[in-house]
Amino acid sequence: MNAKLKEFLKTGKGKLLVACGALLISWIFLLTQLSGSFSSWFPDEGRKEGLRREIKKFEAEQLVQQKKLKEMEELRRKYRAMIENSWQFKRDGDPELLLRQKVETAAKESELSLNNLGSVRTSRINDDLYFAELDVSTSAPFENLMLFIAKLQESRPRMAWRRITANLMFRPPAQQNTKVVTNTAAATAAQTNLMFNGTVRVIAFDGELPPAGGPLVKTASKTEVKK
Repeated sequence: MNAKLKEFLKTGKGKLLVACGALLISWIFLLTQLSGSFSSWFPDEGRKEGLRREIKKFEAEQLVQQKKLKEMEELRRKYRAMIENSWQFKRDGDPELLLRQKVETAAKESELSLNNLGSVRTSRINDDLYFAELDVSTSAPFENLMLFIAKLQESRPRMAWRRITANLMFRPPAQQNTKVVTNTAAATAAQTNLMFNGTVRVIAFDGELPPAGGPLVKTASKTEVKK
């Protein structure tokens, strides 16, 4: 019997049978060792529910990140729009020199005489942006004053008023008084001019325009005020 088995194993069929047997034993060994991993390949209902919760959590986090990204893009768009509407040093010149000229030109075109025109003051917002302000004082008829304000508001770069006060000037026979305007319909024939005081302001930009999709603004570090 042993001799016949030995003779059979020497044949091609015998060798093939031995190889198949060894392969089968190897597969059985691997199956016993990796049986714990099969449960992850074919998860039960508890595992499936856990995976669903993880997916929902990931989707919620993704929505939050997308919302933040949209907010950042909107902030970047508004920042660039503000720069475009601001007084750009390279495009519009130095506001410390030219802001007074613009106010004087608007006053001349409105046939309005300026009582006082202060010097331009600047204060930093951040490394790239700063305020430029100018005090204005005049007395003029209502129509001329409104025309003066309109011309400044229509000018480019855009200007704004940080502070405005206006009072009616009366000229009684004996003396001149100043009274706060409360009702123009109640003004008498003695009314002459409006006493006007205000501070005109522009936002000036002296940095480099950020590229589309680039950083919004540098960290604020300049706190000094130009005199």
